[in-house]
Amino acid sequence: MIKLRTYDLEDEVKALILTEREDDYWDFKVKHHLNKANLLHDIICMANNRVDRDAYIIFGISDVTFEVVGIENDDNRRNQQQMIDFLKSKRFISGIRPRVELRTLMLAGHKIDILIIKNSTDTPCFLTEDFSDNGRKVRTNHIYTRVGDTNTDIDKSADINNVEYLWKKRFLLTRSPFEQIIERLKNKNEWERNEDTYFNVIKPECTIVLEYDDEDRELLPEFYAYAVSNPSTMYQMLSVKYYGTQLYGRQVVVLDSGRYITPTPDWEFLYFGNYGFRTDYAFKYFMKNSPLYKLNEFLYNEEQHEASIARRRFFEVVLLFEDSLEKDAFLEYVHLNKEDFLNKLAALDGKWSWIEANTKRQEEQVVIRLKTGKVLNQMLINFRQCTFK
Repeated sequence: MIKLRTYDLEDEVKALILTEREDDYWDFKVKHHLNKANLLHDIICMANNRVDRDAYIIFGISDVTFEVVGIENDDNRRNQQQMIDFLKSKRFISGIRPRVELRTLMLAGHKIDILIIKNSTDTPCFLTEDFSDNGRKVRTNHIYTRVGDTNTDIDKSADINNVEYLWKKRFLLTRSPFEQIIERLKNKNEWERNEDTYFNVIKPECTIVLEYDDEDRELLPEFYAYAVSNPSTMYQMLSVKYYGTQLYGRQVVVLDSGRYITPTPDWEFLYFGNYGFRTDYAFKYFMKNSPLYKLNEFLYNEEQHEASIARRRFFEVVLLFEDSLEKDAFLEYVHLNKEDFLNKLAALDGKWSWIEANTKRQEEQVVIRLKTGKVLNQMLINFRQCTFK
């Protein structure tokens, strides 16, 4: 059984232990916190870390000898829901609190807990009401951070240069122009459309332009066009621009007679043959954390019922992964379950409307790719279920 991202996390934690030190985004604790104010202070410091990434508080590791001591007998041990409930009960600025995930690993015969504090641009994170526990107080409007292996003292606020950085991070000023634009896509209310150009009302120098590409007018529809109600297809070019300079370009496909528009997904291949260059089965996919999928979500009009139907049918034959780690783990899972994949493929009785193709071979290829997408989506559901058991 493949554990999704667990191996990767385990390898990272082992590497951090081997450094025999703490640093900007990881902290070792022998036990879970007894004092709740200290716990809250540590979480806020990690949420405001300076390295712009997920941070870890790792319980069950000595911060002196860096030995694995485990948390099996820790009376103060908390689970993920308890951590989330603890944070929900605190008053944070704008009501935005750190997002956390608790994972448990077995190392050297012991259980250790890893509290993952998710990276966010909602910085600085701070309280609007004091929180105290047994003489320790996390203070209102105090901005805490972590620099190297040191947290801001609980009775002080961070140095001005660190505070400035956290505000810049909130307003995306630490990101490249392209990263700023992609991040702003999450708020569709910031964008307006003028014919074939979307512009950001806060930063109008950021634009997304759709242009017809005459060279693509004669292209045959991709296989996923036959998963929606009408295979009528048109292609465009999407450009992400900053002050008129193109930062990113991608082909866009208009499906179902204009009801659904999406950037074209990426290709991936299954290799079951004995030769490295042989591609036995092909499928298309998106990754949720990619600019490509964020553009897909931006272009999707969820208020249109017909667009929703087309999107659902589209993703019945196109895969959607959380990230590259899940994709790689799933490909390994499919190869380990090759016979199951082939049996499901043979048993699938798919029926599709007339397929536009120049040859019988092209038509067969469209059908096998439609079936491959459906079967792999079924297997992805099973993969996730066995992964999180």
